[in-house]
Amino acid sequence: MSITTFPYELACRAATVLGSKVEASITVRQHGVTVRAGSSTGAAGRCDQAESLADSGPCIAAMEALSVHVVPLIEDEDRWDAWRAQAAREGFTSALAVPAQVDEQVALALNLYSRSPDPWTPELLTAAEGYAQLGAAMVRLHLGLAELDDGAAGYYSQMSDTVTIERAIGAIMQTNDCTEPEARKILESASLHRNVAQHEVAETILRALVINEPRTGT
Repeated sequence: MSITTFPYELACRAATVLGSKVEASITVRQHGVTVRAGSSTGAAGRCDQAESLADSGPCIAAMEALSVHVVPLIEDEDRWDAWRAQAAREGFTSALAVPAQVDEQVALALNLYSRSPDPWTPELLTAAEGYAQLGAAMVRLHLGLAELDDGAAGYYSQMSDTVTIERAIGAIMQTNDCTEPEARKILESASLHRNVAQHEVAETILRALVINEPRTGT
């Protein structure tokens, strides 16, 4: 199995189109689990990683409220300690989080970082909202194809709960660039806080972020 590449490609495209001084990252939140799905730069990715591990930050707040969150000056922000500290270490001055709903259980956010103060013009905001909606449509399509495809639909149901959970932990580690204990903590926390079985959360993560590689042999 491998992680889908479209969030990374979308983040790179958004950063290129929205301005050379903008760095972008895509996060997906499902059943209370937030994972960094793709980033245009390592710096943007590390900020989203810090947010995911702390389960606190502007993109999570944006996805939960389904409203755009603007941080004109990161140094003036008094919320989201871990994310704010990481953004400052990376040299970012301002940030923008634009959410989009995938379905009732899944949301996506396009997170933009700038090294200039508050560059978020109405035109840039409109374009960012368009990219966020495009990302949500792509995730929605990916989930739909996974459900419709006979091979994919039966793949996870044939796994034991333990295998499904371990594979999801691997996906979280890869997308968030975190350790196994950190990934396991993210999954366990989501299961506990949302009162959803861990294997159900794990299956959702796998369907949204992982594709099955072609099988060889007969």
